[in-house]
Amino acid sequence: MNKPTSEPAGEAASAPVYVDPLVLEREVKNYGELDRLLKAAPGPAILFEEGPLDGPVRGFGATEKVPAAGEYIVTAACVGATGAAVSVGQEHPGAPFRPVELALDCDGATSQVIALEQGYVFAHLVLTGPVDTPWTGAVGGVRVTEAVPAADEGGR
Repeated sequence: MNKPTSEPAGEAASAPVYVDPLVLEREVKNYGELDRLLKAAPGPAILFEEGPLDGPVRGFGATEKVPAAGEYIVTAACVGATGAAVSVGQEHPGAPFRPVELALDCDGATSQVIALEQGYVFAHLVLTGPVDTPWTGAVGGVRVTEAVPAADEGGR
């Protein structure tokens, strides 16, 4: 069987690639600030995901395995937008599906302690504005870490 050496005509006419050097530069700076915000959360991450909030590809989802049941800290942030939302949760057979949703104002990181069971946790981040917003270089991310046990509370 002979394989074609060039792309078929239908694939060559796919969606245009967006390349705006100013937006790309802004996006790189936004990722730097996002890294600073998310990596300030203590402890090793069991889930860490970042991605664009607008432009040709927007939002993201990630799934990772939770090693043990317990309390975990969800830290989320966005940079370069007016707002975003992150949903974090787990699905369990027979249990109601109720992900935790954090509203982000993109002025800093937002954290919340949630209880997770052993299994898989998902995180999904989306821009809260209209779907036809222009590409600005806005980015967002989420980090899930094990909650640090409280220090000896016997002295209280």
